[in-house]
Amino acid sequence: MIVLVCVIFDVALHRISAWMFDFDYFNNGLPQSVLVRNGTFPIAALLGFGVMFGFLALTYRRARPEMGGTQLRAGLRFFVPFAFIMFFGVFESAFIFPTPFKAEIITAIADAVPYLLLGVLLGCVSHPGTGEGNRQQGTFGPWQSMLWIAAFYVAGRYLISYPVLHIVSGYIERPVGTFVWTVGCGLSMGTFYWLAGSAFSAATPLRKALRVGLTLGIFWLMVQLFFALISEVSVSDLVIRGAADIVYLVAGIYSFEKLFRGKLPARP
Repeated sequence: MIVLVCVIFDVALHRISAWMFDFDYFNNGLPQSVLVRNGTFPIAALLGFGVMFGFLALTYRRARPEMGGTQLRAGLRFFVPFAFIMFFGVFESAFIFPTPFKAEIITAIADAVPYLLLGVLLGCVSHPGTGEGNRQQGTFGPWQSMLWIAAFYVAGRYLISYPVLHIVSGYIERPVGTFVWTVGCGLSMGTFYWLAGSAFSAATPLRKALRVGLTLGIFWLMVQLFFALISEVSVSDLVIRGAADIVYLVAGIYSFEKLFRGKLPARP
């Protein structure tokens, strides 16, 4: 029910934002997807929102005992980073193509806010003892871990994704904006590890890196693929960039766990 409420809130917020600021996001200068042209985009968007919210809700339910703390605090620690990740994910096309700045930033805010609502609502119904196996509370990493993960993400994008994999980007045509976006996105990913993921239980640093990195990476890939529902873009490019980002995140988390946190206690 909470996921459904957030999906409805997300759709309503987009409609209200478009009406208040008088813009049509589909007229962004890019070829419209077949879903937009044949009128089935609303159905696809509802399903997409449901999958994204549902994935995070299930992940949060499993991780809730490990995060401890009050209900509201735990919900916000987990979901605030995802709100920023969603914001930067949507805002990326303003630096890639570029699409209209005004429409992108309004849409990015409208996409991010529902994740805050999701965190508040799930926090109200999820207690420290709820979750799979009633795992014990974990230990959070230091704030510097956020910078470490962000550095791996930015380095991966600039050393591999942009020049080697040749993913669609604006790092040459719009270098400043693309760099700011990349850093912001990396910091958002790192913030999730610092505030929530670092407390996840795992037997080894590699398992910890896979658990946290795949949580971030799968959600990030869904954000990327949402572009294909709106505009005619290269799906293979979206998959490549998402898969590469997962590798960078896993590498950053694993190296931090291995170098600075040592072997983790086994799962109860």
